[in-house]
Amino acid sequence: MAKAVAGPALKGVVLDFDEDTSRGIISALDSHRYEFEGNNWLSERFPGPGMHVDFVADGERATQIYIDPCNPKSASKNRMAAALLAFFFGWLGFHKYYLHNNQPATIMLCVSLGGLLLLGVPTLIMMVIGFVEFILYVTTTDEEFEKVYVSGRKDWF
Repeated sequence: MAKAVAGPALKGVVLDFDEDTSRGIISALDSHRYEFEGNNWLSERFPGPGMHVDFVADGERATQIYIDPCNPKSASKNRMAAALLAFFFGWLGFHKYYLHNNQPATIMLCVSLGGLLLLGVPTLIMMVIGFVEFILYVTTTDEEFEKVYVSGRKDWF
């Protein structure tokens, strides 16, 4: 026998989550915002802004929150894949595109390609940035990588 739910099942996007208070807010597709507490988060991955979620509305609160597996932006990213992209193609920003950080990725791509026309100096700087990010990705744990670079969407080192 199925367990009765408190309200309708909805989809939405996490707007914010504060680790200190373990509270966050979700903007739902029904045009309402729902507050939630960390103990209502039922997925293994840490909550972060921009994550697409399924949840149950209980008044003005969100409960039974899961990451929406059907949304590609919520898909988990492989730390070593990002590290390899940073090592081989970091100067072009490919690792940032992989992590959905499109603005810094585009900056790296434009500076690198523009740098090829201007004696290669800007391209060398982008290579150093890519290599530093490779080292950071390799030396961090999977959980920390997920929290900082995937969920947290940290743009630069």
